[in-house]
Order: sequence, then C-alpha cells, then structure tokens
Amino acid sequence: MVSQVRLRNTKDGIISLLLADGVFIAVGVEPETGCLHGILPLDEKGCIITNEVMETGILGILAAGDVRHNSARQAITAALSAERFGNLL
Repeated sequence: MVSQVRLRNTKDGIISLLLADGVFIAVGVEPETGCLHGILPLDEKGCIITNEVMETGILGILAAGDVRHNSARQAITAALSAERFGNLL
C-alpha cells in the first residue's frame, strides 16, 4: 500500500514527501515498441494495433494504455480480456 511518495525536483535537487493513496506512473509520450517491430502489428507512430478488447493480431497477446493505437487508456479492459483468455485454457 502506498502512503507517501518521495519526490526529487530535477531543477534544484530538493527532495520532498507527498502523501498519496496511490501512484500512476507515466513513462513518456513515445511508445517503446521498437523491439516488437515485425512481431506485433504497429501503426506509423509505433503504437500497437488492437481491437476494442485490447487483443493484438497474436492470440493471447494483449496491449493496453498509451502503447495502443487510438488508446482509450483503459488497462482494465486488457485485464478482463486476459482473464477471459486464461479461462479458455
């Protein structure tokens, strides 16, 4: 459980604590999908192409969040799809 986050100001190096009940991590605006080129279907920006339930062109491989083409940023949909796939096994 998260109760606080330790932050470092990148301009002045000052460290502070922020009380928090949760954390959402953003890792940038460019998808880091270069290693998937030729493996998964990617659009011209490098985002993974999926259907409406986050499935890629390969059975059992799902994509969620900002790495998805036209992403609605709903990782829960991918989790539900993964659960459904797991139930099929």
